[in-house]
Amino acid sequence: MIIMSEEIRKLEINIDGPALSVIVPIFNECEAVTDTLSRILAVPLDLEILAVDDCSTDGTLEILENFAKDKPRIRIFRHPYNMGNGASVKTGIRNAKAPAILILDADGQHPPEDIPNLYEKIKTYDLVVGERSRGTDATAFRNFGNWVFNTFASYVAGCRIPDLTCGMRCMRTEVAREFIDLFPNGFSLPTTSTLSVIKAGYSLAWVPIKSPARKGKSKIRPFVDGSKFLMIIVRIAVFFKPMRVFGPISLLAFFLGLLDFSIYLFVQHKLAISPFAGLMFQSFLLIFMLGLMSEQIANLRFSGRR
Repeated sequence: MIIMSEEIRKLEINIDGPALSVIVPIFNECEAVTDTLSRILAVPLDLEILAVDDCSTDGTLEILENFAKDKPRIRIFRHPYNMGNGASVKTGIRNAKAPAILILDADGQHPPEDIPNLYEKIKTYDLVVGERSRGTDATAFRNFGNWVFNTFASYVAGCRIPDLTCGMRCMRTEVAREFIDLFPNGFSLPTTSTLSVIKAGYSLAWVPIKSPARKGKSKIRPFVDGSKFLMIIVRIAVFFKPMRVFGPISLLAFFLGLLDFSIYLFVQHKLAISPFAGLMFQSFLLIFMLGLMSEQIANLRFSGRR
């Protein structure tokens, strides 16, 4: 007999408000913003749009305000200064009225036509992420970078992550607000939200999407933001599963010490521990014990969760 788990939580129905809050972070997107919002409004769902302008300087806000004049489903928020893509998403999360939120870039890279597919999944999952297909319009350098991030994140999370950095994602509002303090203000919110949800034991699903070329120039700096992505993966790993980081480092120190000891013993025929081997063995013990203590501290974070 198969017993279905009762841990699968159905999405609550919002009787007095929208079913879905679509958060659109915007910064200097005058070429694409009206087209993106028009396509979102055409989606056959009871949704609201939270358009968050991150202090655009190219006239985007004026275009946005004129477009939204006779459209009550669009709410506009403006930052007093440029705070970052992640900060714009957090502004949307704090002001969302629906039980589920969906994040969508304003540059045309995320097809609004796929919103119903993600929303259908969020009824039984806590986070639904768009998985960009191989036909996605991206440079070879970016594809290689995404492969590196996906491989490293899959190791950290202990499960396959096919598309770590895709910004199109649907999340239960209560879950998003639980981790909002962890979300960075920059472009690494997709990375943080994915790993946070996985390591906290929430459910996750992937939905294939087609991501066309963006309109305008990308604001992501490959080397600067790429290094930030890697550091955030390490930070989340240490926060939720420290031994995924401390374990391999401590073992590396142990085997380096063992290698040096073996050279002394079998090559130089000396039964002695060299200063280098002694340092490596001590490093192994210190790093390993630090990892164990960090693991216990990380577990305490969830000791009171239901």
